[in-house]
This record gives sequence, structure tokens and C-alpha cells, in this order.
Amino acid sequence: MRGGQSIGRALGLLRLLGVERESGVELRELVAQSGLDRTTAYRMLATLVSEGFAHRDLAGGTYRLGLEAMGLGLAALAQSPLTQVCVPLMKALARRSDEHVFLVARCGDYSHCLHLEEGPRPIRSYADHVGGTRLLGLGIPSFALLAQWDDERIGGHFARHQRQYEARGLSLPKLLRWIRQARAQGYAQVSGQGAGGVGLAFAVGTIGTAALGIVAPAHRMPRSRGAELARAMEEELRRFEIGPPR
Repeated sequence: MRGGQSIGRALGLLRLLGVERESGVELRELVAQSGLDRTTAYRMLATLVSEGFAHRDLAGGTYRLGLEAMGLGLAALAQSPLTQVCVPLMKALARRSDEHVFLVARCGDYSHCLHLEEGPRPIRSYADHVGGTRLLGLGIPSFALLAQWDDERIGGHFARHQRQYEARGLSLPKLLRWIRQARAQGYAQVSGQGAGGVGLAFAVGTIGTAALGIVAPAHRMPRSRGAELARAMEEELRRFEIGPPR
């Protein structure tokens, strides 16, 4: 379409800005990764900055997402297209497992609970999680999201939130031990405080990550059940053609 190429290039720059880097992204890196010439990239970034979708750090000259981009993200959470797509899949999983199925999306250092599909035995406290946020690692699907990071990034994350983890009896060595086990299995299986379950992370678009979690009282979640439930989640993700498992 006429004019569509420019829009596509600008959106490509936004996607590159959406890949998290604590210090932002330099113009030369954006030029290299986008394939645009320097002048074109600079002009597009200047427009994105003026419209609030990008922010330029005047001291370092780096770019990151702006407030308008954040506003769009928050609006998407309130009217989540991911929830609409995943509800049929979650209903299928709830039928297969006879358990509760959660959908969460990663937001920085936290997970945001988008939806709960209840199994045949509703548990009132589970419904309270919908719409709330939890620190990554302090929930079953949330733990699956944390396991996608490398050890160095997890170490920085733990340092930022050390008090919250230690209040739950979690040290960094213990957290890393569980995460390495999850990576080896290809899914997270966690139990504690009377509940247990299995979490599986999957891709959302080109830069996002979400996770499904099947959760139940601990007595219905022995370790031997983990592989079966993880396989069911993988099969339903493929069947409904939703982002591949991470």
C-alpha cells in the first residue's frame, strides 16, 4: 500500500526499542538492526519522539519507548486481545486437566494475571489473582516467565527485589537451582503454601512473553503429573496456533 512501507519501518524501530535494555538503544545500533540508513532512522525516531512513542535521553543520546507506547500497552491489558485468543485454549486445558488454568503476561519485573479459567472445583482465593500483579517467580506461571532469563539477568532482578524474595524464604542459589531444573525440563513445576502446578511460557508477537499455568491444591499435583500437563499445554498451543513455547 502507498505509504505503508514507511509505517512498517517506523513500527520496526518501535519493536527494536521494545527489546529491553536498561541503558536504552543507541542510534547506530538501531541503524544496524533495522537496515535503514542513518538519516532515515534519525528522522523516523525524531517523529516517534515528538509523538511521545519514543524517548531520547539527552545525556546519553540513547532511545527507549515513550509514554504513549506505555499507554497503548496499558490499554491492551485492559482490553487484552491475548485473553480473547487464549480463552478457548484455556477452556480445553481446564477440561483435559480438571484443574484451574491461569494466563499471565510479563510486565518488566512482574507478571500481570489476565484470566483464570476455573476447573470443576472453584477455589475462591484463586479468582482474587485476576487483574493483579506479582513479582516474577512468586507464582507458578510467573516462575515460568522468570526461567526465560539468563542467570546474570536473574541475579540483577533478585538484587532489586531481595527483601521480597527473602520474605518468602527464597535465596538466590535456591532460586537459580529451581530455574535450572525448569530449563532442563522445558517447563516449570512448583509447589508451596498448599498449592502446586505447572507453568509454560510462550511467545507473544515478536518481543512479548506470556505463560499458562495449571494450578491445583498440592495433593492433586504430584511431581509425576508435571510432564503430562506440560505436554497438554504444548499440544493446545499448537492446536490453536498461539505463540510457540519459549
